[in-house]
Amino acid sequence: MQWKKVVEAKSSPDPEACWLAGYNNTGKQIDRYCPVCWDLGSADGFTIAAPATTNIRLAAGIVQETVGTACYTYRIQAYGVSYAKTYGVATNFVPGAQLVLVNAKSYLAYGTDGEASAQIPCAFIALDTHSTANELSTRKVFVRLL
Repeated sequence: MQWKKVVEAKSSPDPEACWLAGYNNTGKQIDRYCPVCWDLGSADGFTIAAPATTNIRLAAGIVQETVGTACYTYRIQAYGVSYAKTYGVATNFVPGAQLVLVNAKSYLAYGTDGEASAQIPCAFIALDTHSTANELSTRKVFVRLL
């Protein structure tokens, strides 16, 4: 958290952002701009994992750097404007659309039911249009997990 910007009463050109730290114990590299969740099987509260049915309500944020296997990161963005890997699925999305985590995938997708009903509402909001269906792309999103 950028405390200076939170406690001072003045405007700043920099957007407010909140960062968390985590440990990659997934057994493989986590790419930049992928969403991650806290690992339900680990009791340390520090280990991150890919989204899965068991941990989908424990979203941690979007990693802002590639995290190698068995490596630490201090760049998990849990609040603020970020880039994220997104997938258009069968429907495109526009700014303001709620994006959701997808089980066992490293991207966000547009969704209103199914897996979306088990997630924190409005945790990921699209800030860009993704108009090509069935294509992986990096888009600007607003992350609100804190």
